[in-house]
Amino acid sequence: MWMPKIENPYCDIPTYVLRDLPEQAMSLRDSSGKPAIVVSRYTLDEEPTYSRFLLAHECCHHSLGHMERFGDGLGQVGPQRFFYVAPALKQMELDADCCAVKLLQSRNEADGIKSAGEAMMSFGSSQTGAHYPTGFERAENMAECAAQD
Repeated sequence: MWMPKIENPYCDIPTYVLRDLPEQAMSLRDSSGKPAIVVSRYTLDEEPTYSRFLLAHECCHHSLGHMERFGDGLGQVGPQRFFYVAPALKQMELDADCCAVKLLQSRNEADGIKSAGEAMMSFGSSQTGAHYPTGFERAENMAECAAQD
């Protein structure tokens, strides 16, 4: 399936747009094992400010080595490999959020941080994804990261 490529201002990882992506954005490796990011066309069109945070967040998953952690030592685990990664997902999301906040701050893009905080608060005490932190946890983490020097 062909996906249009877009420029990602936060990293040089190839970033593609998919119209029917079930998530807002995701980090992955392409068929040749190279890093890639896929973002929802809907999210880009309907929430451009929040999309800046998402793009930075996905870049951070790659720069923080999260994609390698998914593959390290998991090849022999079989169909239950997600079980071994799930406990780390919460911290990975919090770390990528913090990294994205710092990246956006360095570019004077406070509106992207604010939009992301509001999006997380809308989840409230619900998890923002399977094995992810709650919206409140992510918003608090982002606020703490923004307050750090």
